[in-house]
Amino acid sequence: MRRLFFLGCLALLLYGLFRPESPPALFSHSDKYLHVLGFGAVSLTARIAFLRAPAWLLWGVLLASAPLSEWLQQQLQNTRQFSWLDISANLLGVLLAALGWWLLMLIYSRWRKHDT
Repeated sequence: MRRLFFLGCLALLLYGLFRPESPPALFSHSDKYLHVLGFGAVSLTARIAFLRAPAWLLWGVLLASAPLSEWLQQQLQNTRQFSWLDISANLLGVLLAALGWWLLMLIYSRWRKHDT
């Protein structure tokens, strides 16, 4: 079930990244928020789906995919434009997910220590 949820988030992210047209601008820089949200969701669900994967490998792959996805988007969809701000938003989404995961693990370990 965890991996299915991850695959659903990944499918939505890939659809958004590689569709021919940019998403409609709901407000100024709304696409940057979508990048943060998309990469954050994929990163968090990836960590949940692959709990036994070494953290350095999982987060490393996710951090590498942030700029790579923007480059691939430009290569595969000539109607889309490369953006350093999109890369920054992608990286921010991964980093926020990593921070959120770290905080959850910190809270969980303190709760477990307190519970015994």
